[in-house]
Amino acid sequence: MSAVFLGKIKNRLPPKNLLPLLFAYMFDSLAISSYWIFFGIWLNEELITPEAGFDYPYLMLTLVLAVPGLVSIIGSSIFSAFSDKTGRRKEIMFFARLLLMAQCILLIFFNTVPWQILLILGVFGVHNVFYILHNTLSTTICHPDKRGEVSSFQIFFSSLGWMIGSSVSGLIYDNLGMIGGLSFGAGFALITGIVTMFSPTKPSVEEDDEADDSDESFQNPTEISSEKLELSNKNQRNKSAGYWKILTRRNVLFLLVVLAILDFGFGPFNTLSSVYLKEIGLSSNFIGYSNTIATFLGMTFQLFIGRILDKKGRRPVLLVAIVAYPVLFLFMYLFSNNWVIIFIIYSYPLYALKNPTANAIMSDVTKSKERARGMSLLQFENTIFIYLGAFLGAFIADISPDGLLTLPLFPLSFGIIASVLAIFIIKETNKKLLGKNLPQYKTI
Repeated sequence: MSAVFLGKIKNRLPPKNLLPLLFAYMFDSLAISSYWIFFGIWLNEELITPEAGFDYPYLMLTLVLAVPGLVSIIGSSIFSAFSDKTGRRKEIMFFARLLLMAQCILLIFFNTVPWQILLILGVFGVHNVFYILHNTLSTTICHPDKRGEVSSFQIFFSSLGWMIGSSVSGLIYDNLGMIGGLSFGAGFALITGIVTMFSPTKPSVEEDDEADDSDESFQNPTEISSEKLELSNKNQRNKSAGYWKILTRRNVLFLLVVLAILDFGFGPFNTLSSVYLKEIGLSSNFIGYSNTIATFLGMTFQLFIGRILDKKGRRPVLLVAIVAYPVLFLFMYLFSNNWVIIFIIYSYPLYALKNPTANAIMSDVTKSKERARGMSLLQFENTIFIYLGAFLGAFIADISPDGLLTLPLFPLSFGIIASVLAIFIIKETNKKLLGKNLPQYKTI
């Protein structure tokens, strides 16, 4: 009986070859949460204010926070393609964390003018390629049937790091200011890069790259010799697609469209959430606590979400994740004058279902040698539409009498559109459940 129980526990633990990457993700979240949670508040209170001559302070704040991410898309796409061709994923991830460390150090010494900060964030923003390659390498070295579970492990360890960082970020900000947070961020960024280098780069079980977007592999075997058929199939498996060909796969395109609508609506609140919480009356400590609670709940979700993704499918989990947006932000708008209710609502981890499901779907519909480009498409979509929505929301907050209280309306309205669309166009991609070749690999 005890052997069976221990066997079940062992099956729920992450495989050993993933541990370096998972711990690296934990340290990375520690680095980011040490300073980023209060970065927007610090800018809004110290530098970007109407008194400093900014007529549209929220729009300017969004510009500083958003443009670096948008600029980094070019560098991330180059590094992603390079990693697919060379296989040097963990080396690039190490370099990305050195860039994050350098960014934090420079911000400690050059932080008196918004344009200085914008320049530093823009130049070093390419460090975001770390997340693309982390998703790529994790789903490459894991067992093909465990991708949903592995994506869940990623979120679990990331949430653990974010929970630890957010729980002390308020104390760091109140006692050491933004310089203290940036110092912690630089230190943990270096630790992240070092731990990443201990990761293996090849799976323990070779993967059968099932993603195919042509009809060449379906030739009649009676028309060609078995030797030619074997060679043709091998060449087809080794063939990897470019960005455009991946994008035109039906399931990839539909997934990105739904996520783009959802992220566009979520953009204003995502970018200015800390400033919004400060506006309605939450203290620095409570803002940190809300992030801590959200990440703890997110960790708890990851204990079973991965198995649900692998056993029940990706589609139902994604639908639940999307519908949660309009529901939660409806209540947030209705009770915007009650900071206690807002605190409770904000403590729900919106990312906990959406992120691992999107990663699992993308890993389903891409080959291992093109997966970095597939994951980068997810990152590009998120970055572009989050910040495009943020620009619109920040401008409306600047000109509206209600100010930041208008922010929940965006994820509410666009979340409804994304929910309806997802019901009709999102299909199941778990090949093990479907038990057949997936039609979504064809291009449109």
